[in-house]
Amino acid sequence: MWEAFVQHDSIEEILNDKGLAKVGDGIVNLCYSLAKSKILGHSTGEKVRDSILARAIRSTAIYRHISRRTDSGRAADAYEAIIAYLWMKGEVTVQGIVDILVQTLCIDSKTNRRKEGEIAAQSFQYLIEQYIDSLP
Repeated sequence: MWEAFVQHDSIEEILNDKGLAKVGDGIVNLCYSLAKSKILGHSTGEKVRDSILARAIRSTAIYRHISRRTDSGRAADAYEAIIAYLWMKGEVTVQGIVDILVQTLCIDSKTNRRKEGEIAAQSFQYLIEQYIDSLP
């Protein structure tokens, strides 16, 4: 269904696709909000900070395909583009992403913002590492 939007021959093409990044932004925020809501037992409507996704992608082998001078916003866009690509290719589902985040996001209502950011970055790193082999 989405094949026309994900005709990329290299990881670099995916990382630089601004359209994919915009789609991925919505997917990432939705999944994080659902996972955090499930963990805490109430709706949260959370958005993921760029610094969290940047930390996550910088800790993976994918980062070697990104310029070392890339700021947090651009690194986060690259992460979101990958998630959109994987979703459009049918490699991941919203439920699958939420399930991984729920399993790895060890937070509670007393977790402070800084600690939650560290834990979330590790969860997003783990998530993307599960699908590296699905990328071109």
